[in-house]
Amino acid sequence: MKNKIDLLINSDFTASQFISNLNKSLKKTINLKIKANNQDNLNICMIDTKSHINKTIIFLSQIEKTFSNFKRFEVEGKVSQKKFENEISSFAKKIELLSKKSQKIIFFLWPMDTKDIYFGNYNFKKNGKNWLINFTNVFLTSKVSNLDNIIIVDPNYSLLKNNNKIEIFNHKTKYLTNNNYDFEYINFLANHTSKILIDIINYKKIKLIILDLDNTLWGGEAGELKPENLELGPNSIRGNIFSDFQNRLKFLKNSGVLLAICSKNDLNNIKKVFVNNKYMSLSLKDFSSIKVNWESKNKNVKKIIDELNLRAENSLYIDDSKYERNIVKSDVQNINIFPYPDNILDLNDTLNNFPLLSIIKITKTDKLRTLYYKQEKSRTKEREKYFNDKKWISSLNIKLKIDNLKNFERAEEMFLRTNQFNTSHQRLTKSNIFNFIKTKNNKIYEVSMKDKFGDYGIIGLISVTILKKKFIIKHFLLSCRVFERGVENNILNFLKKDKNYKNKKGIILIKRNKKNSYVQNLLDKSKNIKKLNSKEYLIQ
Repeated sequence: MKNKIDLLINSDFTASQFISNLNKSLKKTINLKIKANNQDNLNICMIDTKSHINKTIIFLSQIEKTFSNFKRFEVEGKVSQKKFENEISSFAKKIELLSKKSQKIIFFLWPMDTKDIYFGNYNFKKNGKNWLINFTNVFLTSKVSNLDNIIIVDPNYSLLKNNNKIEIFNHKTKYLTNNNYDFEYINFLANHTSKILIDIINYKKIKLIILDLDNTLWGGEAGELKPENLELGPNSIRGNIFSDFQNRLKFLKNSGVLLAICSKNDLNNIKKVFVNNKYMSLSLKDFSSIKVNWESKNKNVKKIIDELNLRAENSLYIDDSKYERNIVKSDVQNINIFPYPDNILDLNDTLNNFPLLSIIKITKTDKLRTLYYKQEKSRTKEREKYFNDKKWISSLNIKLKIDNLKNFERAEEMFLRTNQFNTSHQRLTKSNIFNFIKTKNNKIYEVSMKDKFGDYGIIGLISVTILKKKFIIKHFLLSCRVFERGVENNILNFLKKDKNYKNKKGIILIKRNKKNSYVQNLLDKSKNIKKLNSKEYLIQ
């Protein structure tokens, strides 16, 4: 069954060629519903905000049609930068408004005008033509980068990266069709859009990177060399490569990707490296799980994934040994294997361009993710002291706070990422969530949690639709960090005691799939919930 995407194309030129190429490239993979909104400029396209609700919007435009100050520059040869900035800022606010209503925005910035040398050297000086194009791209990007659901495409970067030698501008079509862009460039826009849409459909986020150490994070073997003699840092080519590799991993960790160690080694030797080698960018505190022993790596990889309560399909294994990579791949189903290059000079290029490590936005939760998992490790260690889980849970001194939804950014993040405890499995954006709450009788609650080890932040969402004799829970989501603590029962008890629901029958809806088997099993076995059929449960 093909995925469906509802597209609205905002453009200041006739988009029929773009649509035709898009349909051709995606007809086998995506069921597209396309509406073209062709106007004299994008500002007119954005007047009717209702037409943008719940759609994926594509912006295609010519810079001189979008901004009157740029058009004035072409006539007068100068522009007031302050007026231009104000016009761009006003345009950015319109995009921000649409982002709250739309599913996603794909915005193409403006290409350099390679058909106009613009008096040679003056072209790239302040207030030169291509200087202004660059300025517009950067200034607009600075204004809209905080929007969660926008994908910004710089065609100049994309064309250079892929070595596309195409015609971008065509002075003939400018006069014949009121469109500066050559047919080749429009084809490029369509092809690039199709790749983005496929990436959206197939998006799979890496949440965990599991790393070998010797000849992976540094050159040489920790058990054979003194820590300071390992290849790391500016004293060798390999050392520089491994330093850059660690720096990128550190950035990923700070962006919310968990790091773990899986190494056949002596732990004392490894600790000495992290403490005594002054060129180590990473510290042991950067790792959420450390398995340094002589057990087989495939077993340790499984233990790490289970310990962190993650899925293999969201994990990436990095090891210089092809033998170890193959063992892990064959034994750990669905795990992603990093294609460690034979030539060490290609290591960072391979990592920097690994497609599954793309980051759309870094949230507050992302920055705290390693801390959250370390706190969870402390809780797990505490659990070992108790023979009874009830006593362990009681010892945690858990405090729940249930409020009307306020943090829409975190809510969107949970809807897009939560799998195991997610009854609806609908990937809602902020605009979808806003629209759901606006509907009469619909509410969404956010659930925050603390215990003696720290603050979990927002760990749950639950939606309620209130009817005359019953209330329906369509969306019920919990973070895997709070499993096996009875949180779901406390949330349902809160609803049962609330005056708005007290005398009503409560129904939980579920959409079953392979990814949410955890919540299926939990609801099936619960003493407080009765299974009515494969899609409904009754709260007792």
